[in-house]
Amino acid sequence: MSDSLPEHLLSVKMKHRVGTVSLDVSFALTQPWTVLFGPSGSGKTTVLRAIAGFVRPDAGSIGRGDDLWVDRESGVFVLAHLRPARSAGQTARLFPNMTVRSNAVYGLGWSTKPDDAKKVVEETIGLFRLKDLLDRKPHELSGGEKQRVSVARTVISAVTFDGPGTALLLLDEPFSGLDYAMRDELVGGLREYLILRKIPVLSVTHDVGEAFQLNAEVIRIADGKVVQQGPVSDALKDERRLLMSQLKSGS
Repeated sequence: MSDSLPEHLLSVKMKHRVGTVSLDVSFALTQPWTVLFGPSGSGKTTVLRAIAGFVRPDAGSIGRGDDLWVDRESGVFVLAHLRPARSAGQTARLFPNMTVRSNAVYGLGWSTKPDDAKKVVEETIGLFRLKDLLDRKPHELSGGEKQRVSVARTVISAVTFDGPGTALLLLDEPFSGLDYAMRDELVGGLREYLILRKIPVLSVTHDVGEAFQLNAEVIRIADGKVVQQGPVSDALKDERRLLMSQLKSGS
């Protein structure tokens, strides 16, 4: 962990029932990039949505130190748009009447540092390969292009966050619709960029290869509970062994 990062980027302790899943999770983020990993229906997306402020958990608390975003016992609930968190999911939600450029800079902060903000926009547009798309409207984009714009907008908003401290970036499998070559290129570049900008990330993925590429801390969730947390090399070693075996048998 970088010395410049706080000891706890976020603490989560929550109980919540959604459908047939009874969530009862407790964990702290301490690494630059953390992955929530587990089977479909295990509650990963619900945890992410609770952190973002889109779900009010039945019990528990979420926050950074004394800065509580949720505390059911005392009645604290900070609305989503007031939290130092920015999120992107599997479905791109773009403004249909706005260009790619206008969508990308929606939520841009750093009003007192326009030159720095402009640099972040240019860097992110380059990272997500959007330079040739800036004047297009969403209906002129492919599904993968829309996703790239959506995630780029979230990254720009997180990096230029105007509040105290840094924003937490929440990603719910936003690259799942991209081809593997583009996804691998973006994931690698985004990891380096966010570490440079000191923006912590909590993401959801089902992809073992992606978790290893990110060299992430992994929180494994099963049946609504955290069953393991640790470096990807430990947490997903069995999955990686199985994946390598399947690749060899298929070659």
